[in-house]
Amino acid sequence: MKPLPGNEPRRLCGEFENSGFPNSLSMRVQAEVWHPDLVSVLSDIQMHLMLRTFAKTLLLACGLDAAQAGELEDIAEQAASKAPNYALGVAYAENGAKPVTMTFGPIHKNTDTPVSTDAQWHIGSITKSFTAALIMRLVDRGTLSLDAPVEDYLPKDKALMHAQWRALTLRQLLSHTSGLPANAPMEHFSKRSNENLHDLRREILAALWISPLSDQTGAYLYSNLGYLLAGFVAEEATGKPWEKLVLDELAVPLDLKSLGFGAPVKDGAPWGHGGFVLFKREVSPQADITDNPPWLGPAGTIHLSLNDLVLWGQAHLAACKGEADQFLSAKSCLAMQEIIAENYGLGWVIEDNKDPPHIWHNGSNTMWYAKLVILPDQDRVLAAATNVFHARRIDRLLDDMRLSND
Repeated sequence: MKPLPGNEPRRLCGEFENSGFPNSLSMRVQAEVWHPDLVSVLSDIQMHLMLRTFAKTLLLACGLDAAQAGELEDIAEQAASKAPNYALGVAYAENGAKPVTMTFGPIHKNTDTPVSTDAQWHIGSITKSFTAALIMRLVDRGTLSLDAPVEDYLPKDKALMHAQWRALTLRQLLSHTSGLPANAPMEHFSKRSNENLHDLRREILAALWISPLSDQTGAYLYSNLGYLLAGFVAEEATGKPWEKLVLDELAVPLDLKSLGFGAPVKDGAPWGHGGFVLFKREVSPQADITDNPPWLGPAGTIHLSLNDLVLWGQAHLAACKGEADQFLSAKSCLAMQEIIAENYGLGWVIEDNKDPPHIWHNGSNTMWYAKLVILPDQDRVLAAATNVFHARRIDRLLDDMRLSND
């Protein structure tokens, strides 16, 4: 039977657009295709059973066997049931197949509007893997070197920089071994302009690089400030702002159409939740403070769909096997996954001593939480996100997924 207008079959496994049909249990599976008259006579239970069947069919079409499909769905549903007032997104791909995305819950705790399957999610410090990959693309091109002192790329600034800052390298900045503090002083976080970000980044860094380092170079100390400086170096070396570099060098070549910056504002996207543990409140995308200030971009302001986040993980799987040189050379991809200190490489946490070995990064601006996991031996990528700081919930969910059908 020919679908009614507006209900034509859409993308399957990340290639079809979400049809936008909201089921009564706030669960959606990508490529939902329904006849309106049929839906109107279905009970909630019937709708739920049909969704389960459709989800399994979709997962099978994406390269998963029936056992994997059922186990993945059960794991995701169990995680969603533990915090039904918040949105949860789960995505999965294996053996190079198209990603499958499932979403649960409302866009925020005080509405019944369900989150859309193609919703964008704030990914926080997973952004660091993007900044590191951007740097490595410039290394592949010969524009930058991981081990040259940053003063080589900052001719307009080096005269005012303390010698310890001038000697820092991109390898140290990207591996959190530079000795830079975790963050810039809080006084700078009130600077929230989205205009002339390169100049604002210079202003903030210039107030700091006149002084000696507060910690020892070579020791591990997680540093958003280090990634800010790395992004600034890329800007100076190319003459382009970090945001444009991310779009031109990463999002466009990899077809990550949903990628943007700051809190997502698209209809159907979840709202973040802030406040104390027992008093979380939704934060409108139009609120004054929905994210860290834009100048902190290289350390953690990207948002994108979970479909595209899984594609990002798949791009790294392919590049490290030498199958995506147009994105990143195998040498550079593998360099990102070499441990430098405390299981951290260049933009990735490497768990090569775990069973199964995996690579990951998480991120949060305190109003969201997201995590991406790559399992090279299984050729599998997992991602999950929620619109509240529920790190333990997401970590447990992805651990269960990581160990499923192992």
